[in-house]
Amino acid sequence: MNNTRRGLLAAGLITTASIANTAWLVLAQPQTGSNVAIAQVNGGEEQWRELLTWHALHQWPNFLAQGIIAATLTWWVKPYIFALLRACSANRAARRITRTLPVVLLALALGGCVKSYDKPEYVEIDTSETGFLIPLEGDSAKQARFESVDYLQERKVAAKRIQITHRWNQEGRFSNDGRWLPLVRLVKVNRSPVTREWTAEGKHATGDKAIWVESADSVGFSMGFTCTAFIDEKEAASFLYWYPSGSLANVMDTEVRGRIQQAAAEVAAKYPLDSLRSKKQEIADAVKKDVMAFFTQRGITVTTVGMFGGMTYENPAIQKAIDETFIAQQLKVVSAAKFESQQKENERIELEANATAEKLRREAQGKADARLAEAKAEADAIELVNKAVANSGPLLMQIRALEVEKARVERWNGSFPQTMLGNNPNMLFTSPLSGLGEAKR
Repeated sequence: MNNTRRGLLAAGLITTASIANTAWLVLAQPQTGSNVAIAQVNGGEEQWRELLTWHALHQWPNFLAQGIIAATLTWWVKPYIFALLRACSANRAARRITRTLPVVLLALALGGCVKSYDKPEYVEIDTSETGFLIPLEGDSAKQARFESVDYLQERKVAAKRIQITHRWNQEGRFSNDGRWLPLVRLVKVNRSPVTREWTAEGKHATGDKAIWVESADSVGFSMGFTCTAFIDEKEAASFLYWYPSGSLANVMDTEVRGRIQQAAAEVAAKYPLDSLRSKKQEIADAVKKDVMAFFTQRGITVTTVGMFGGMTYENPAIQKAIDETFIAQQLKVVSAAKFESQQKENERIELEANATAEKLRREAQGKADARLAEAKAEADAIELVNKAVANSGPLLMQIRALEVEKARVERWNGSFPQTMLGNNPNMLFTSPLSGLGEAKR
């Protein structure tokens, strides 16, 4: 084969290999890499195998093209090198060099054209996150969303690992002067609930983020607010559209807090300070209604919005005056309570005294009634006796005569009377000599 044909063939091989390598690097490799990366998000084992196969083979077309180019160049310049070496030296050492020189040139050519290895890059999606894999090149409408709820329900896994594919981007004159650029970007939205508490001072304060407002009479004060929100899985795309950072905590610290302050300030500006202290519920209801409706349209579900703590005034003298007034009111309430308590105690004592007096009266009445009944019974008994005596007549006289006779007999000493008048034994006179008979005996 003459040198002209040799040169044309070599040029054709090098051009073909270069065009094929460029087409792979510019067209086929990025498109294929994006497709297999997106397919892995909600795909199964088949998509995972395709991704691994692509990652293992996506650099070989470039290696093959560079090898063909290096081998073609070596084959093309080999006769010229041999002729040069033969002209320079005809000894044995020169012949050895001519045999090994093509291998050395091929090694140098390959070593100077080899790119850095494409190191795998992985990102994990947790169970509380929704991931969006967005192509950075080509048609961005082919992005994939990680359907976390359905996916986990069907496959019962805790998380998923996503591989970020790359393409080679040449940045210098030589083919190995460049870097690997990612073909896709994974944006994660954390749906976990976030709670914030804003107050002027105290352990609940989240930095210097008090909600400061003014009353209608231009008195500045702050109120404590607490807010809890999360992102529903179905609203993750809407949230990411409004807030590309994907951070709910950052939104809570900025826009949610600002919205709460705006709603609270609008209500506070309607009332003077004296009447505003009784409008806390109105402020809380207005803030809750406004914040929940506003952020629902932006993919954020606000579960709780409420006030806690009291009002903190910019002027400490206002708080001092309010405290003194409150203390005076409390003292008044305490005094009134003590007076009412003493009054009730007096009423209790009076009721107890009345009850005791009534008890004693009833006892005395009972005793008097008992004595009256007893005296009446005794009088009735005497009256019955008298009636019985009056109705007895001669029988009673005889009974009494017998009692007298019995008494006389009981007093008789056994001697007879010396003198007796008539036939009446009761008319007896004692003789002066009546004692002589007793003496003789």
